Amino acid sequence: MHVDHSYLILYNMIYNILTYTNEVSCMPFIDRENEIAVLEEEYRQDGASFVVLYGRRRVGKSELLKEFIKGKRALYYLATEESEVENRSSFQSVASAMLNLPLLEGAPFKKWEDAFCYIVEQETDDRIVIVIDEFQYLGKVSPAFPSVMQRIWDTVLKGRNVMLILCGSLISMMISQTLSYDSPLYGRRTRQIRLGQIPFAYY
Repeated sequence: MHVDHSYLILYNMIYNILTYTNEVSCMPFIDRENEIAVLEEEYRQDGASFVVLYGRRRVGKSELLKEFIKGKRALYYLATEESEVENRSSFQSVASAMLNLPLLEGAPFKKWEDAFCYIVEQETDDRIVIVIDEFQYLGKVSPAFPSVMQRIWDTVLKGRNVMLILCGSLISMMISQTLSYDSPLYGRRTRQIRLGQIPFAYY
């Protein structure tokens, strides 16, 4: 029996875009000047940057990233616990809308590398920021995904004018998937940020 998942892909695309534009969030952005400064420093680096940002839920990670990418050529994708194929389709749809790449949405790519290649090969002088939020879900639905991301970094992104940010809220999974010695991504990050709670004085 064939199940049509197109509505799920459409929902994910709309949710990602609305989340990026803050239409589904009312959390104010406060007291993250230091973290913004670190991200801006990475953004100004020559060559590719690879940032891992992690921390407990509800400490403002997503808001920090959305604030950082304002005014930049950027893609913000919120991963889900759907299948890898559904996540890839949603990723292409969101990238198509946010980076103004209409041919990307319907492209019959079978691999993540193909989508990333298409994005970075577009002629532009602007540095591209690619944010994957809740990255640990991709590793959860496909345990091999960190190695896929390693290949994408090594063969597609590393030599490009791009800034990759992987963000997650399940700390143990983020460490095991991106930072630990056993992770395929070990040693590739250019910066890591563990985001803590906003000081009580700001509440």
